[in-house]
Amino acid sequence: MLFVDDLLMMPFSGFGFILRTLQKIAEEQFTDDAPVKERLLELQLKLESGEVSEEEYAAEEADIIRQLREIENRKRALVGAPAAEQDRGLAFTAGETKASASVTFHQDTERKS
Repeated sequence: MLFVDDLLMMPFSGFGFILRTLQKIAEEQFTDDAPVKERLLELQLKLESGEVSEEEYAAEEADIIRQLREIENRKRALVGAPAAEQDRGLAFTAGETKASASVTFHQDTERKS
């Protein structure tokens, strides 16, 4: 009887697998910061070559940094961590395509005079 049940449920479990795979791909694209970092690099090259002024660079850089913070907050939300603004720390991530490292420095809340 269990074999018959498995055969009857196979189309539904296959559909569930497809939906889980699509969700995983969507989450990866939603949290991919590589295109935004490429835009920042291109902007820096344009500044060095003189294609954009300092003011244009500053405005567009602020927009790119805002987008990077949003992506970081999305990543944190997916794992259940608080948003970066709530963490009150400085986060730095460096890495290549396959390996990466992450370092977070936290600010002391108590100061001694």
